Amino acid sequence: CNTCHQRHQFLPSVARHSEQCKACHWGKDHRDWEAYDISIHGVVYQVNKWNPTEFDFSKKLADADYVGPTCQYCHMRGGHHNVQRLSTVYTSMGMSNADRGAPLWKEKRDTWVSVCDDCHSPRFARENLQAMDEACKDAGSKYTETFKVAENLMLAGMDEPMPNDLAPDWSGQHIWSLKIGCYHDGPEYGGQPGESGEFRMSNCSAVERICFESVGYWQTYIMKGMAHGSWSDATYCDGSFGMDRWLVKAKTFAEEAIRLSEIEK
Repeated sequence: CNTCHQRHQFLPSVARHSEQCKACHWGKDHRDWEAYDISIHGVVYQVNKWNPTEFDFSKKLADADYVGPTCQYCHMRGGHHNVQRLSTVYTSMGMSNADRGAPLWKEKRDTWVSVCDDCHSPRFARENLQAMDEACKDAGSKYTETFKVAENLMLAGMDEPMPNDLAPDWSGQHIWSLKIGCYHDGPEYGGQPGESGEFRMSNCSAVERICFESVGYWQTYIMKGMAHGSWSDATYCDGSFGMDRWLVKAKTFAEEAIRLSEIEK
Protein backbone atom coordinates (compact mmCIF):
# COMPACT_ATOMS: atom_id res chain seq x y z
CA CYS A 1 0.00 0.00 0.00
CA ASN A 2 2.72 2.49 0.91
CA THR A 3 4.11 2.39 -2.63
CA CYS A 4 1.23 4.67 -3.59
CA HIS A 5 0.06 6.01 -0.21
CA GLN A 6 3.47 6.95 1.28
CA ARG A 7 4.19 5.45 4.68
CA HIS A 8 4.68 8.81 6.43
CA GLN A 9 1.64 10.40 4.80
CA PHE A 10 -0.96 7.67 4.46
CA LEU A 11 -3.64 9.91 2.98
CA PRO A 12 -6.03 9.21 0.10
CA SER A 13 -5.75 12.86 -0.89
CA VAL A 14 -2.02 12.35 -1.47
CA ALA A 15 -2.50 9.07 -3.33
CA ARG A 16 -4.88 10.80 -5.76
CA HIS A 17 -2.05 12.88 -7.28
CA SER A 18 -0.72 11.60 -10.60
CA GLU A 19 2.87 11.91 -9.38
CA GLN A 20 2.33 8.90 -7.11
CA CYS A 21 2.36 6.70 -10.21
CA LYS A 22 5.56 8.32 -11.46
CA ALA A 23 7.79 6.41 -9.03
CA CYS A 24 7.37 3.19 -11.03
CA HIS A 25 5.51 3.90 -14.26
CA TRP A 26 8.12 5.72 -16.30
CA GLY A 27 11.09 4.84 -18.47
CA LYS A 28 11.78 3.82 -22.04
CA ASP A 29 10.15 0.41 -21.89
CA HIS A 30 6.94 1.48 -20.07
CA ARG A 31 6.57 5.16 -20.82
CA ASP A 32 3.34 5.89 -18.93
CA TRP A 33 4.27 8.99 -16.94
CA GLU A 34 6.06 10.74 -19.79
CA ALA A 35 3.20 10.04 -22.20
CA TYR A 36 0.66 11.44 -19.74
CA ASP A 37 2.77 14.35 -18.52
CA ILE A 38 3.35 15.87 -21.98
CA SER A 39 -0.16 15.13 -23.27
CA ILE A 40 -2.87 17.77 -23.25
CA HIS A 41 -4.37 16.07 -20.19
CA GLY A 42 -1.05 16.13 -18.37
CA VAL A 43 -0.49 19.80 -19.16
CA VAL A 44 -3.96 20.66 -17.82
CA TYR A 45 -3.10 18.74 -14.65
CA GLN A 46 0.30 20.38 -14.13
CA VAL A 47 -1.07 23.89 -14.66
CA ASN A 48 -4.11 23.48 -12.41
CA LYS A 49 -3.18 20.90 -9.76
CA TRP A 50 -2.51 23.56 -7.09
CA ASN A 51 -6.00 25.04 -7.53
CA PRO A 52 -8.45 23.21 -5.21
CA THR A 53 -11.41 24.44 -7.24
CA GLU A 54 -10.04 22.63 -10.30
CA PHE A 55 -8.58 19.58 -8.51
CA ASP A 56 -10.15 18.90 -5.13
CA PHE A 57 -8.16 15.89 -3.93
CA SER A 58 -10.12 15.71 -0.69
CA LYS A 59 -13.05 14.23 -2.64
CA LYS A 60 -13.32 10.52 -3.34
CA LEU A 61 -12.60 9.55 -6.94
CA ALA A 62 -16.25 8.62 -7.34
CA ASP A 63 -17.16 12.24 -6.59
CA ALA A 64 -14.27 13.89 -8.46
CA ASP A 65 -15.12 16.64 -10.92
CA TYR A 66 -11.59 17.52 -12.01
CA VAL A 67 -10.94 19.96 -14.85
CA GLY A 68 -8.83 17.22 -16.44
CA PRO A 69 -8.13 13.53 -15.80
CA THR A 70 -5.43 12.24 -13.48
CA CYS A 71 -3.88 8.77 -13.73
CA GLN A 72 -6.08 7.67 -10.85
CA TYR A 73 -9.28 9.12 -12.30
CA CYS A 74 -9.00 7.04 -15.47
CA HIS A 75 -7.29 3.89 -14.22
CA MET A 76 -8.90 3.66 -10.76
CA ARG A 77 -12.28 5.05 -11.68
CA GLY A 78 -14.50 5.33 -8.64
CA GLY A 79 -11.69 4.17 -6.38
CA HIS A 80 -11.35 0.69 -7.92
CA HIS A 81 -7.84 -0.60 -7.16
CA ASN A 82 -7.48 -3.00 -10.10
CA VAL A 83 -5.62 -0.57 -12.37
CA GLN A 84 -5.56 -2.86 -15.42
CA ARG A 85 -9.34 -3.19 -15.33
CA LEU A 86 -9.60 0.23 -16.95
CA SER A 87 -6.72 -0.14 -19.39
CA THR A 88 -7.18 -0.85 -23.07
CA VAL A 89 -5.93 -3.98 -24.86
CA TYR A 90 -2.47 -4.29 -23.34
CA THR A 91 -0.98 -7.34 -25.10
CA SER A 92 2.45 -6.83 -23.57
CA MET A 93 2.56 -3.02 -23.77
CA GLY A 94 1.18 -2.95 -27.28
CA MET A 95 4.19 -4.82 -28.61
CA SER A 96 2.18 -7.81 -29.88
CA ASN A 97 0.84 -8.06 -33.42
CA ALA A 98 -2.56 -8.95 -31.98
CA ASP A 99 -5.95 -8.25 -33.53
CA ARG A 100 -6.94 -5.52 -31.10
CA GLY A 101 -10.49 -5.46 -32.49
CA ALA A 102 -11.12 -9.16 -31.88
CA PRO A 103 -14.27 -10.13 -29.90
CA LEU A 104 -11.99 -11.24 -27.07
CA TRP A 105 -11.23 -7.58 -26.28
CA LYS A 106 -14.69 -6.06 -26.82
CA GLU A 107 -15.66 -5.73 -23.15
CA LYS A 108 -12.29 -4.21 -22.25
CA ARG A 109 -12.45 -1.74 -25.14
CA ASP A 110 -16.02 -0.71 -24.30
CA THR A 111 -14.97 -0.08 -20.70
CA TRP A 112 -12.03 2.04 -21.89
CA VAL A 113 -14.34 4.13 -24.07
CA SER A 114 -16.81 4.57 -21.20
CA VAL A 115 -14.14 6.37 -19.14
CA CYS A 116 -13.51 8.87 -21.94
CA ASP A 117 -17.28 9.39 -22.17
CA ASP A 118 -17.17 11.31 -18.90
CA CYS A 119 -15.77 14.29 -20.80
CA HIS A 120 -15.88 13.37 -24.50
CA SER A 121 -18.42 11.93 -26.90
CA PRO A 122 -18.44 8.16 -27.52
CA ARG A 123 -17.53 8.86 -31.15
CA PHE A 124 -14.45 10.85 -30.10
CA ALA A 125 -13.28 8.08 -27.78
CA ARG A 126 -13.77 5.32 -30.35
CA GLU A 127 -12.00 7.30 -33.07
CA ASN A 128 -9.00 7.73 -30.77
CA LEU A 129 -9.06 4.02 -29.93
CA GLN A 130 -9.14 3.20 -33.64
CA ALA A 131 -6.23 5.59 -34.23
CA MET A 132 -4.24 3.73 -31.57
CA ASP A 133 -5.13 0.40 -33.20
CA GLU A 134 -3.89 1.62 -36.58
CA ALA A 135 -0.72 3.06 -35.06
CA CYS A 136 0.06 -0.23 -33.28
CA LYS A 137 -0.63 -2.18 -36.47
CA ASP A 138 1.68 0.08 -38.49
CA ALA A 139 4.37 -0.20 -35.81
CA GLY A 140 4.02 -3.99 -35.83
CA SER A 141 4.71 -4.16 -39.56
CA LYS A 142 7.87 -2.07 -39.11
CA TYR A 143 9.07 -4.27 -36.28
CA THR A 144 8.34 -7.46 -38.22
CA GLU A 145 10.54 -6.18 -41.05
CA THR A 146 13.31 -5.19 -38.63
CA PHE A 147 13.10 -8.62 -36.96
CA LYS A 148 13.33 -10.35 -40.37
CA VAL A 149 16.59 -8.56 -41.16
CA ALA A 150 18.13 -9.94 -37.95
CA GLU A 151 16.70 -13.41 -38.56
CA ASN A 152 18.08 -13.63 -42.10
CA LEU A 153 21.54 -12.62 -40.85
CA MET A 154 21.43 -15.25 -38.13
CA LEU A 155 20.31 -18.03 -40.50
CA ALA A 156 23.04 -17.05 -42.97
CA GLY A 157 25.64 -17.27 -40.20
CA MET A 158 26.54 -13.60 -40.48
CA ASP A 159 25.15 -12.37 -37.19
CA GLU A 160 27.53 -11.79 -34.34
CA PRO A 161 27.68 -14.97 -32.22
CA MET A 162 25.95 -15.15 -28.88
CA PRO A 163 28.72 -14.29 -26.38
CA ASN A 164 29.22 -17.52 -24.45
CA ASP A 165 31.60 -15.88 -22.01
CA LEU A 166 28.77 -13.72 -20.67
CA ALA A 167 25.79 -14.72 -18.53
CA PRO A 168 23.38 -17.24 -20.10
CA ASP A 169 19.68 -16.53 -20.44
CA TRP A 170 16.95 -17.55 -17.98
CA SER A 171 17.04 -21.18 -19.18
CA GLY A 172 20.78 -21.44 -18.53
CA GLN A 173 21.61 -21.64 -22.23
CA HIS A 174 22.82 -19.33 -24.96
CA ILE A 175 19.77 -19.27 -27.22
CA TRP A 176 19.22 -16.66 -29.93
CA SER A 177 17.43 -13.93 -27.99
CA LEU A 178 14.83 -13.36 -30.71
CA LYS A 179 13.70 -17.01 -30.67
CA ILE A 180 10.44 -16.15 -28.95
CA GLY A 181 8.16 -19.08 -28.12
CA CYS A 182 7.96 -21.52 -31.01
CA TYR A 183 7.78 -18.89 -33.74
CA HIS A 184 11.36 -19.62 -34.76
CA ASP A 185 11.84 -23.26 -33.89
CA GLY A 186 14.55 -25.60 -35.06
CA PRO A 187 18.19 -26.38 -34.20
CA GLU A 188 19.47 -23.39 -36.18
CA TYR A 189 17.88 -21.07 -33.61
CA GLY A 190 19.49 -22.80 -30.61
CA GLY A 191 17.89 -24.43 -27.60
CA GLN A 192 15.50 -27.35 -27.46
CA PRO A 193 12.37 -27.63 -29.66
CA GLY A 194 9.65 -25.36 -28.27
CA GLU A 195 12.07 -23.55 -25.97
CA SER A 196 11.88 -19.79 -25.95
CA GLY A 197 14.75 -17.38 -26.10
CA GLU A 198 14.96 -14.49 -23.66
CA PHE A 199 14.13 -11.16 -25.33
CA ARG A 200 16.88 -9.02 -23.86
CA MET A 201 18.60 -5.68 -24.13
CA SER A 202 22.06 -6.88 -23.16
CA ASN A 203 24.18 -10.03 -23.59
CA CYS A 204 23.15 -10.14 -27.25
CA SER A 205 24.47 -9.07 -30.64
CA ALA A 206 24.22 -5.50 -31.93
CA VAL A 207 21.45 -6.25 -34.42
CA GLU A 208 19.45 -8.07 -31.73
CA ARG A 209 19.81 -4.99 -29.56
CA ILE A 210 18.47 -2.89 -32.45
CA CYS A 211 15.42 -5.17 -32.58
CA PHE A 212 14.90 -4.88 -28.83
CA GLU A 213 15.03 -1.08 -28.90
CA SER A 214 12.72 -0.92 -31.92
CA VAL A 215 9.90 -2.78 -30.19
CA GLY A 216 10.79 -2.37 -26.50
CA TYR A 217 11.32 1.38 -26.70
CA TRP A 218 9.94 3.01 -29.86
CA GLN A 219 6.88 0.80 -30.35
CA THR A 220 6.08 1.28 -26.68
CA TYR A 221 6.29 5.06 -27.20
CA ILE A 222 3.72 4.69 -29.97
CA MET A 223 1.28 2.61 -27.96
CA LYS A 224 1.63 4.62 -24.74
CA GLY A 225 1.58 7.94 -26.60
CA MET A 226 -1.59 7.09 -28.52
CA ALA A 227 -3.27 5.70 -25.38
CA HIS A 228 -2.60 8.89 -23.41
CA GLY A 229 -3.23 11.45 -26.16
CA SER A 230 0.48 12.29 -26.49
CA TRP A 231 0.83 12.51 -30.26
CA SER A 232 4.42 13.76 -30.16
CA ASP A 233 5.49 10.63 -28.27
CA ALA A 234 3.84 8.44 -30.89
CA THR A 235 5.36 10.24 -33.87
CA TYR A 236 8.48 12.40 -33.97
CA CYS A 237 9.56 11.99 -30.33
CA ASP A 238 11.26 8.68 -31.18
CA GLY A 239 8.01 6.74 -31.65
CA SER A 240 7.19 6.21 -35.31
CA PHE A 241 10.25 8.18 -36.42
CA GLY A 242 12.43 6.06 -34.12
CA MET A 243 11.11 2.81 -35.60
CA ASP A 244 11.81 4.13 -39.11
CA ARG A 245 15.36 5.01 -38.14
CA TRP A 246 16.02 1.70 -36.38
CA LEU A 247 14.76 -0.23 -39.41
CA VAL A 248 17.29 1.65 -41.53
CA LYS A 249 19.88 0.95 -38.83
CA ALA A 250 19.19 -2.81 -39.00
CA LYS A 251 19.37 -2.81 -42.80
CA THR A 252 22.64 -0.87 -42.72
CA PHE A 253 24.07 -3.37 -40.23
CA ALA A 254 23.00 -6.23 -42.52
CA GLU A 255 24.50 -4.63 -45.62
CA GLU A 256 27.83 -4.14 -43.85
CA ALA A 257 27.80 -7.73 -42.55
CA ILE A 258 27.10 -9.10 -46.03
CA ARG A 259 29.86 -6.97 -47.60
CA LEU A 260 32.33 -8.07 -44.90
CA SER A 261 31.39 -11.71 -45.46
CA GLU A 262 32.04 -11.37 -49.19
CA ILE A 263 35.41 -9.71 -48.56
CA GLU A 264 36.40 -12.50 -46.16
CA LYS A 265 35.49 -15.12 -48.78
